[in-house]
Amino acid sequence: MDKKLLKVFGLNLKYERAKNGFTQEKVAEKLNLSTVYISNVESGKCDLSLSNAYKFANLYNKTLDYLLKEKN
Repeated sequence: MDKKLLKVFGLNLKYERAKNGFTQEKVAEKLNLSTVYISNVESGKCDLSLSNAYKFANLYNKTLDYLLKEKN
């Protein structure tokens, strides 16, 4: 995934996490991932697998298309 998409995806994840009242720790627990990984994904600092991208989408009941779109 290119850097711009990673940044957009991360910002959308952070927004959805806040909207759902989750902490990074809670998301990590629900997805069986580390909090460092969650932080890095939300800040666009690391690449992620398609499998993990789907985990995030399912957690927030959103499509990958939605999470990859830049919001105005």
